[in-house]
Amino acid sequence: MKRRASGGIHEADPNPAGMTIDNELGVLDTEEVEATMRDHFDDIRGCYQRAGKAQRYAGGRVMLKFIIGGDGLSQDVLVIESTLGNYDVERCLVEVGRRISFHAPAGHKSTTFEYPVEFRSTNQLAVLDVDGMKFDHDLSVFLPQLAACGQLAAVDASAILYIEPNGFPGSVGLSAGTTLDEDVGDCMVQTIRRWKMSATLPGRVTRATFNIPPVIATAEATPSRRASASGAGHRRRH
Repeated sequence: MKRRASGGIHEADPNPAGMTIDNELGVLDTEEVEATMRDHFDDIRGCYQRAGKAQRYAGGRVMLKFIIGGDGLSQDVLVIESTLGNYDVERCLVEVGRRISFHAPAGHKSTTFEYPVEFRSTNQLAVLDVDGMKFDHDLSVFLPQLAACGQLAAVDASAILYIEPNGFPGSVGLSAGTTLDEDVGDCMVQTIRRWKMSATLPGRVTRATFNIPPVIATAEATPSRRASASGAGHRRRH
């Protein structure tokens, strides 16, 4: 059974279908982890506000992977899976997660655990999943543009985009089983939101998923675009 919280979000109970604890090294008490996460539910809920107008249709589950040091501090938080499709919300969850302190694992050894968070849209716009030749053609044309942003991750990353009736993606999300370069992610999301897609429906939002490989063929990164995407050159991780 799942406990529901107000504000369009619910968190799964600690069980094999939800949160899992990796006890190969350090060991965390599941109930203590749940209690600590509950203390931060307001911050977690607040992340959904970053979706802006996309709250009308973007919803889904974000699976966070916490990497915890022997002192209980979060060394990093990864978005390893997401059906939400909003990078701003996903990145906010990472930022919140990095600030959370847990009880030190047994033995003061590092450990990891996974924690799911789910957001529900207001359902003001109907969403239809799209998968077909029209989207594949669009993707083959536009995907090489992402090479100019740089390498997002060392492995394939998963992308979700919601295409609004005007043909432009109104919301884009990214996830991977490893660390994402956040500056590259910013650049890619901004680039994708400029794509004019042909897979549209009047009055409906269409949703599509695709993979972003570590190396994207045919296009080369240009120093001017890369510098613009990374600002002062400071690299963050997602």
